[in-house]
Parts: sequence; C-alpha cells; structure tokens
Amino acid sequence: MRRRFAIIYNARAGKARPQLLDQVVSALQQAGAEVAVFSAATAAEATAHVRGVAASQSADAIVAAGGDGTVRSVAAGIAGTKVTAGVIPLGTGNVMKYELGLPSDAAAIAHLLRTGPTLQVRTGLVNDQIFLLMVGAGFDGRVVAALDDEAKRRFGRLAYAGPISRGLIAKPHLFDVLADGTRYQATWVVVTNAAHYGGSFALTDETQIGANKLVAVIFTGAGRAALLANSLALGLGRLANAKTRPRGVIAVPVDRVSICGVATVCVEIDGDEAGMTPIEISSNGPAINLIVPDAYVADVTKRRTNRVL
Repeated sequence: MRRRFAIIYNARAGKARPQLLDQVVSALQQAGAEVAVFSAATAAEATAHVRGVAASQSADAIVAAGGDGTVRSVAAGIAGTKVTAGVIPLGTGNVMKYELGLPSDAAAIAHLLRTGPTLQVRTGLVNDQIFLLMVGAGFDGRVVAALDDEAKRRFGRLAYAGPISRGLIAKPHLFDVLADGTRYQATWVVVTNAAHYGGSFALTDETQIGANKLVAVIFTGAGRAALLANSLALGLGRLANAKTRPRGVIAVPVDRVSICGVATVCVEIDGDEAGMTPIEISSNGPAINLIVPDAYVADVTKRRTNRVL
C-alpha cells in the first residue's frame, strides 16, 4: 500500500486549485498518507520537479493532477525508472481518464492511488521526446494550434467548437507519411498508443495503453468533404471498427513513422501544440509504471490473450 505521494499540479489549468484535487489530497491524508503538492506553470518545470522527486526517492508514487499534457510531463520525468506514476484527471478532454476508466469521485481516486495495481506502459518517441498517448499531424494539429487557452479554461470542451469549424472549412494540405517503409499521402494522421481520442471518442480498437502497440490512423481523403466525413465518423464511433471505417482511412500497426512533405502542417502531442512537421516517430520509447484500475489490467490481459490465441 502506497503512503507517500508527490502530486504535480498544472498551474495553467486555472487561477485556483480545482476542488477535486483538494478533495483527493484530503482523502489521502485521512487514510494516513503523506502528501506534497507541487505546482508547475510549464511542462519543463513539471518534468524537472518529477525528476528531483524521483531521484530523492521521497515518494511511493508521483501523481499528475491535470490533463493529458500534465500526465506526459510526469511520464517524461520518470521514464526508464522504477518510479510509479498516478493520475488525478482534471483536464478538458482527458483521454487518459477514458482510456483507463479512471474514477471521478475523490475517495475512489485516492483509494486507487493507494492500492491500485501498476501496469508497465511503453511510451513512443517523437523527435526524441516521449509521448504517452498520441501524435497528430494535419487537421487536429491545426485545431490545437488555434485553441485559445483562456477559452479552454472558461468553456472546457466547447472551446474546441470554433477551431474545429475553422479547420473543417480551411483547405486541407496533403503531406507524406512514411509508415514502416510504406508511403501514403494524407491530410491527417494520428499515431497512437491509445484507443481513445479527444476524451471518450473511439479512434481504434487495435491498440490501447499498456498493449504496447503503436498504430497509425491515416486519413488519405484530399478534400473538405472527406475531412468532414472522417470527423463525423470519429464522433459516431465508426473509425474504431474496420467494417464501419470510411474509405480512405487506414489503420496500420507501426514501429516507425516519418511525416514530411513540401507543405508543413501543425502537430499536436498528447493534446498540446507541438510545432510543425517534419517529425520522426518511433515505438521504442522508455517504459513507465502506471497505476490503473483492476478492471483495466483484466481488460489488457484479456486482449493480449485473445491476440495470442
């Protein structure tokens, strides 16, 4: 049972600490745990805090309190070590919450952090930086780049409406995707460790966190109509199943992906803006130990067994 926790809180998430964070801290302390909370205004600051705590061996678990970007910052600080990571889901979309089936109740989160099993999760690399969930280029990179942080804090997921609408109206750019030696032309690509996207949307049923399998979802449709159709298919859950996936959408397991081309396009990493192409992605990032619900361990184990059989 874990009793010493260092919690890294994303200070950019709002002017005041979220109530859920304080409730989880209180629940941990009432259970006899020692809790230290650190705020960080940038990803680099969060990762530096994590590395310091990991080196001091002063915590049984280092916990990311925030969205997917905060989880990535913590993962970057502990990657390749034996330190355990946990998550208090506070972000807007929060793919990790839906991917793992994390609870929303403070007492349940505290109990999971104290007693939950750990799962070894392999990260990916993008231009030699780790990512935990996914890398997107093209349409979703443009949406994230156009997102206003203040609007996101005030309106949550509604803040995406404007950037998504403008992204669908704009003419998509074609770029080259080289996936394990096979070349495609695409207007959008998501290279993912996770099954979910943008929160609860189902992107693919061919991988999940902890399956340690990287999948490239490649959108080859060149026009606005194809982009709109693919976006609607994502929203309706039709992308995850090969039988209902629109024409021009390809999902392939990969180890290495190069994204380049004459036209440079916007990139997002785990939901955060990450510059422009070209980028190089690989599946051989360092592993982290992540606290997950018992049901998730059972699900990953079942899917691994089914694939073997």
